[in-house]
Amino acid sequence: SSDNKHKQCLAISALRRLASSAKNKAVLFQQGILLTLANAKNSKDRDLRREIASCLCALSLSSRHRLDMAQIATPMLIESAKSNDSETVRLSLSAIANVAVESNTHPVLCSADAIESIIHRLSHALTGIKREAIRSISNLLTSVDLHPTFIRHDVIECLIQLQTAGCEDCDCLAALSFSKLSVSTGLSNEGLKYVLTLLKSKHKITRKYAATALRNLCASSDEESAFFKLGIPELMIEVLNGKETDLDVLAAATLRSLSCSSIITDKFADNGILYTVIRSISKATVELKSQIAAIFANLSEHLQCQPVMISRGVVKAIDGLSTNDHGDTLKDCARALANLCSAEKVQHDIYRQGGFKTLDTLSHADCETCKRYVAIALRFMASSVEVHRSLYAEDALSLYLGISTSDSLDYQRSAAASFSAMSQSEEGRLMMKKDGISAVLRLCSHADQHVRRNAVCAVANLAASPETRQYIALKGGVEVIRFASAANSDVDFLRDAARTMSSLAVDTAIREAMVSQEVPKALSKLAKSADSETQRFASLALCNLCVGTQKQKESIVQQGVLRILLFILRYPDLEIERRASLAIAALSLGSDENRIQIVGSGFVRSLLEATSYPDLKLRHFALLALNGLVLSTDPKTKHHVAQENGISSLLSVLKSCKDDESVHACIYLLGSLAENVDILKAIIDMDSFLPLVVQKLEHAESIETKRSAAYFLALVSEYPEYHRRLQEANALKSAVALISLVDEESQYYGAFALALLAKNKSFQVPLTKMGAVRPLVSAMHSNARHWAALALLKLADNFNNHITIAEEGGIQALLQSQGAGVTVANLAKRAFDDLCRKT
Repeated sequence: SSDNKHKQCLAISALRRLASSAKNKAVLFQQGILLTLANAKNSKDRDLRREIASCLCALSLSSRHRLDMAQIATPMLIESAKSNDSETVRLSLSAIANVAVESNTHPVLCSADAIESIIHRLSHALTGIKREAIRSISNLLTSVDLHPTFIRHDVIECLIQLQTAGCEDCDCLAALSFSKLSVSTGLSNEGLKYVLTLLKSKHKITRKYAATALRNLCASSDEESAFFKLGIPELMIEVLNGKETDLDVLAAATLRSLSCSSIITDKFADNGILYTVIRSISKATVELKSQIAAIFANLSEHLQCQPVMISRGVVKAIDGLSTNDHGDTLKDCARALANLCSAEKVQHDIYRQGGFKTLDTLSHADCETCKRYVAIALRFMASSVEVHRSLYAEDALSLYLGISTSDSLDYQRSAAASFSAMSQSEEGRLMMKKDGISAVLRLCSHADQHVRRNAVCAVANLAASPETRQYIALKGGVEVIRFASAANSDVDFLRDAARTMSSLAVDTAIREAMVSQEVPKALSKLAKSADSETQRFASLALCNLCVGTQKQKESIVQQGVLRILLFILRYPDLEIERRASLAIAALSLGSDENRIQIVGSGFVRSLLEATSYPDLKLRHFALLALNGLVLSTDPKTKHHVAQENGISSLLSVLKSCKDDESVHACIYLLGSLAENVDILKAIIDMDSFLPLVVQKLEHAESIETKRSAAYFLALVSEYPEYHRRLQEANALKSAVALISLVDEESQYYGAFALALLAKNKSFQVPLTKMGAVRPLVSAMHSNARHWAALALLKLADNFNNHITIAEEGGIQALLQSQGAGVTVANLAKRAFDDLCRKT
């Protein structure tokens, strides 16, 4: 407090020396030294101000009292930092730097506008001042909240200018400042170049700070192109190839960030990243392994990198990393494999390189994210047929069976999806046949919808294979699918459930179990679904079930299937209508009881309407169903068809249809109806029928059509009153053509018709002239010999036919026939006498 400046200077100098002791610092602060120095700050004496700054610098070394100093001495320090005396400025900045070590002093320093003064001193000519200024800044930058203030005052540009100072300490502190600022802002090209220069410093700590700054900048920047233009990836590779283990993690972390950019795919095969990273694994620390795993995971996101990674042995490297019990490492290993497995062409290569075993190891990790990636990878692997073959050869389904019973929902979903994919290949189905079917059936009742969908899809695919169909039934698959379809309302699930039943119903042994467990009832509900595919599969399943024994068919009808069949027969979907028609055809065959119920339920009219549809298959199937109905021994079914204007409908069908199958079914139906005399009369009374049948017979390509027409003509020929109609329809020539066929059944009907037509005396000579004798003689050696012999005998009633019969060998054929001796002898005598007269 003396007015003598010299005394004041000596006193403050004494206080500075006392302050060099830690014990004295506490006493001095208690005695209010800061207030004493504050009172002396107004002096303009250079030496006095320098001593004050020096004393404050010494006091600032006490960490316990830095907050007090910030609150009281900050104005003094800022004012001293603006002094014209370089030493005073240096000491003031040093004191500020010391105070700024404690982060709780930063708000006080910031509020006193210390930042601008400090930044301004970075451009000072003296290196010592620059060093203390940058030290203050690096300490203050510990508070992220102050970063915007520093950035606003262009601290980055000022830091870049330090590269011309040539001071190693300044470079180190600049690197530290960059490492702290890098979490809040990016750098210009000049700033990046300075950081790269710092990375090549001789001092290890400087290189470490610079590497940290690069790591942060690469992780937060949106413009990665600048980093690649400056060759930062190549520089990081050099660092990894070096022997500085402290920088390896930072370099790998930088590459990890850059590996997210698509730019890294350029010349990826030649840039040496994979080689360097893989070589670093053997001696890597836990942290470095974590970064390497992340690099692999990020690179695997790029499709262009995946083939190169597979060919360079990344899968084996991942296997080595997977042994590290570190959560992030395992997660990134699983992510890398999941991405690599997404490429279909390399899935089997991954399997051969041990990727599947690595996934098995990773599947036991506790990390849920890791499990999710493993589940994705396993699902991708299961989509490859080549992997199926390898799994089958090595009997390696156990991993999928294991995850199907896991508590993890991701694993259960993956297992169900994998089973669904495997069930599409032959090897996959064979592999699942042993233990996989039970697992899939269990998943069909899972609480999760996605699991149920994939599981029932797998069952449907398995049921499509005859080799695995029986195993599904043995494992209780019929009951599981029936119960699950009743308990679910999901469209996708019900569609595949119906598909499963349609395939199972093909097997004769399974069909019995399905009928006994009332599966037709469940199918009846599915056939009314709003989803067209579900309806189609349900109708197909019903159609397949109806092809069974008489007992099974009657049981199906008793389960109320007819009502739903009638509904879908009228449904505007050709596939469904076709299958409904076939189901009716199958149910009607072999059971008169079913036929009566079908006719009574009103099917005849719907089936007749279906015969007029332009779709050939539906028309054919409807005709088959009608054929099944009229084959009944009860005449009511035939009369019902006739009463529903069925004869006119059949005439229209016969006129319009050109396909041989429909023609055959239509004429066959006519033959069945013609067995009733009244209906036959109605058919003949329609003048167009007989000529049309004869025409179809002449142009028929299939032997079945010829047989049906032959049967119909044989029935008509039984009634002499229709013989004139047959002649007018040119049916006589057709009868001769029938017996000339190689087919025995056609021959039989032809011989039968000729035997009856030959009774008509007016037909005997025309039939002979049409060439009937020779095929009749040939038919004497077939099952139709009885009717052939009768026809020959009837033709022989006319004297004009004797020579022709004799010339064609008819006499000898008749002689060999039993029971025709007297007639044959007369015939022979007449033929001989006639020949003698002519010669």
